Amino acid sequence: MPSLCTGPPATDPENLTPMKVKPSVKKICDKCRVIRRHGRVMVICENPRHKQRQG
Repeated sequence: MPSLCTGPPATDPENLTPMKVKPSVKKICDKCRVIRRHGRVMVICENPRHKQRQG
């Protein structure tokens, strides 16, 4: 039976965790950084679970 998946397997762990969208974002750990991109406030971190976007 042929595989239904046509694309390459996802190897980047950051692409597997979607960004959380919240009305207010805040740092979760010491490595989290609050930044502003394209007029949106975001939190980026080494831990992909901490990725957030205000909106």
